[in-house]
Amino acid sequence: SAKARIRVAIRKRPMSSKEHEKGESDVLEADNVQQIMVREPKTKVDLTKYTDEHQFYFDEVLGEQCMNSDVYDRCGSPLVHYVFEQSGKASCFAYGQTGSGKTHTMMGHPKQPGLYFLAAADVFKLCKEKQHADVTVWISFFEIYGGKLYDLLNERRKLVARVDAKQVVNIVGLKETQATTVQHFMDALRMGHEARSTAATGANLDSSRSHAVLQIQLRRQEKLCGKLSFIDLAGSERASDVNDNDRQTRLEGAEINKSLLALKECIRALDQNSKHIPFRGSTLTSVLKDSFIGNCRTVMIANVSPGTASCEHTMNTLRYANRVKQLKGADKGRQQGGNGYNAYMPHQAPKQHNNNNHQKPAWVDVGADKSPPASKSDDEEDPYGRSQEQLAYEDLVTNILEEEDAIVACHRQQIEENMALVQEEMGLLTEVEMPGGSIEQYVDSLDGVLQRKLDMLLRLRERLTDFKQRLKEEEVLSKTRRM
Repeated sequence: SAKARIRVAIRKRPMSSKEHEKGESDVLEADNVQQIMVREPKTKVDLTKYTDEHQFYFDEVLGEQCMNSDVYDRCGSPLVHYVFEQSGKASCFAYGQTGSGKTHTMMGHPKQPGLYFLAAADVFKLCKEKQHADVTVWISFFEIYGGKLYDLLNERRKLVARVDAKQVVNIVGLKETQATTVQHFMDALRMGHEARSTAATGANLDSSRSHAVLQIQLRRQEKLCGKLSFIDLAGSERASDVNDNDRQTRLEGAEINKSLLALKECIRALDQNSKHIPFRGSTLTSVLKDSFIGNCRTVMIANVSPGTASCEHTMNTLRYANRVKQLKGADKGRQQGGNGYNAYMPHQAPKQHNNNNHQKPAWVDVGADKSPPASKSDDEEDPYGRSQEQLAYEDLVTNILEEEDAIVACHRQQIEENMALVQEEMGLLTEVEMPGGSIEQYVDSLDGVLQRKLDMLLRLRERLTDFKQRLKEEEVLSKTRRM
């Protein structure tokens, strides 16, 4: 139903020229309605090749023939109309492996505009209607990079998120620009997009390593009357893809994985009407808190690559998207006597016409004499198959990222306190050089000042030593962990 609070869509991109040149085949079959099948090539121990088939069902499945306009009509347009008609809040996430088409879906290009442009055109069109004539449109555009916020419309200035007395998260210093036309809107967007953090990874030389959040606020007489957020998520590839890169890239990868898992938990809790939604799991979910509560709608567009080389990442993306909508939707489908649709366990194909009541999981090897893997609960299983070593690594990364800011703040405080002490020393010199100045009082006071300086330096040095130790631990864990 289009009225569902959470909707999950899959978009398959066409095969690229590079994939064709490498001789890769298309492993995905999308029906352009609700079903997508992955034909995963595998090899047995005796080197016999076989194919593993996995069927997945989602609210929307968009095949490679779909244009951005089709994606918008099926996924974006309902959100825009909901925001105007219900004065609600809506969020649209683009998720997937680097190179799967997330940024193309959101930004597009002149010949095929993305969701940003199409939504802006719809917004300004609706603003011209009589009942919305007094509505003004304001945009903000920021990125979350390494758990920190940067304003993309204001020279990437660092921002701080604070929670007020009403438990509302406010981003201090975020620049908001009033947009009066689609062109004005897109000009601001392009400027921000060019400033976005990108870095080379093994998956893509122009890999987006930050989450970009575009927020469109509708105001009537300065009062908020609707909010639409588009989130172009960072590449979801596993940290093993960047094992050969430097520490900074490893830390980025771990932080990205952490925020994507926190996002999954928040959306699942929302879909199940859970009393507790774990917003504090990451910076991403914290700043989007108001878009998840109350009168809201959420769409996740998971982008998948069809090439053989991307098969493992594609499976991870589909499993992640599937876990976003957990048991609630699946149970409803079964109770209503659906055709086997299961939003929670996509590996189960629709029931076959046979005499027993058991479904054969689609993950059973086709033509292989092999039992399916032992089932795990969703809490035990992870979309990335993370081990205990990996979880320990991610905890360490979280500590390192938090300590980074603390060390910088401590250093700044030390400089400020040192400047105050220098002024105090100048005062002592002035006093002792005056006629009748007490050298004894001068020596005692100077000794106290020097002791305070020494204490400050030792505190800072101790923090630096601890931090360097954490960095060494990260180096060791990054080499020993198994993804």
